[in-house]
Amino acid sequence: MRDIITVAKKELRAFFSDKAILLQMFILPFAIVFGYCMLMTSMTDAQKETAEQLEKPVVAYSINAPEEFKSALEELKIVPAPDNDIDKYQKQIKNKETDLLMVFPDDFKMSEPGGADLSNIDIYYNSQKNNSMELYSKTTLIFTTMQPRIFTFNETADKNYDLFDSDAMFRKLLGGIIPLMVFMAVYMVCMNLAANSIAGDKEKGFLNTLLVTPVKRGSLATGKSISILAVAIIASCSAFIGMALSLPKLGKSMDMGEAIKYSIQEYIMLFAAVVTGSFVLVAILMIISTVAKDVKQATTLSPILLFAIMIPSMLATTENFSESIEKLGETNYVIPVWNSVKMLQDVIRLEYTVQNACTMIAVNIAAAVIGIFIVSKLFNREKIVNG
Repeated sequence: MRDIITVAKKELRAFFSDKAILLQMFILPFAIVFGYCMLMTSMTDAQKETAEQLEKPVVAYSINAPEEFKSALEELKIVPAPDNDIDKYQKQIKNKETDLLMVFPDDFKMSEPGGADLSNIDIYYNSQKNNSMELYSKTTLIFTTMQPRIFTFNETADKNYDLFDSDAMFRKLLGGIIPLMVFMAVYMVCMNLAANSIAGDKEKGFLNTLLVTPVKRGSLATGKSISILAVAIIASCSAFIGMALSLPKLGKSMDMGEAIKYSIQEYIMLFAAVVTGSFVLVAILMIISTVAKDVKQATTLSPILLFAIMIPSMLATTENFSESIEKLGETNYVIPVWNSVKMLQDVIRLEYTVQNACTMIAVNIAAAVIGIFIVSKLFNREKIVNG
C-alpha cells in the first residue's frame, strides 16, 4: 500500500507542477460544459428575438361587419376598412401589403341549423404570406365556432385540453445533450494524461527503468491508475459545477420555468453519475494505454470509447431508439459508463429512482476496481510492458 501511495503522489506532484495540466483539470471541463450550455442559451434567445422581429403587425380589414362580431374581429385585429373599395384591398392582398379582407353582405343574417337561406362571408387572403395564411386559419376557426350548433366541445374556460408537455420535451432534449458534453469534457482531460502515464513512459523507455526499482509492478500500475482517478474526480467536479450553473439558465431560456429546478438530492445524483462514470472511463483509458505501444496508438484507440458514449446518448433523443432503451429497464444501469449517461438523462428528465442510482454507483465502482486490477495484471506481461 505504501508503494502505491508513493507512486500516486509522485504522479500527482508532476501533474500539479504543470500549469497546463492544472488548467485542463480545473478549468477546461467547466469551460466546455458551461460554455456550450451558454452557447445554446444564446442561440435560443437569438431565435426568440429574431422571431419577434420577423413578426410584423397584422393588416386586415372588414366591410359591413355586423355589431355582434365586433369583439371577435377585435381579437383577430381585423379593423373596419376606411372605405368599401373591395378591388383596392384585393390588390393589396395580392401584393402582400394587406393580410386579409372580410366582406359581409348587406343583408347578413344567421340561419338556424338546417336552414336553406345562408349568408356568405367572403374572406380574401394570400396563402403565400405567413401572416395572411395564419390569420385566415384563425378567422375561419373562430367564425366556424360562432355558427349555430347542436352541441359544443372544449369550451370549458378553466380546462387545459392540450395535454402536450413542452417541459418534458425540453428536459428530454437536455438529457440527450448535457451527458454527452459532461463526459466529453472529462474524457478530454483524462485521455492525454492516461496515454502519457503508461504508453508515454513506455515510448520514452522510462517504464523499464521504473520496473527495475524495488516497487512491485502491480503497485506501480495501481499507483498510476489512482493518480489519474484523482484527476478524473477534479475534472468531474469542474464539469458538474458547469452543468449545475447552466441548467437553470437553459431552463429560463427555453421558458421551462419551475420545471428545470432540481432538489439537493437530484444534484447529488447528478454528481454521483458524473464521478463514478469517470472512474470507469479512467479504468478503460488506462487499459488502452497499457496495451498500446506508444502515445499515438493510445490516443488513436481512445476515441472509440467516446463514440460508444456519444452515439447512444444522441440517439436517446429519438422516439424509436428511446423506446428500445426503456425496454431494457434496469439492464441500463448495469452497463458501465452507459449507466451514468442514462442516470444523468433520468435525473434531468425527473424520471430517476434511488434504487437505479445505487445500482449505477455499485456497478461503476466495481468496474473501475476490475479495470485497475486488469492494468496491474497486464504489467506482469513482458510483451505488453516492452511494447
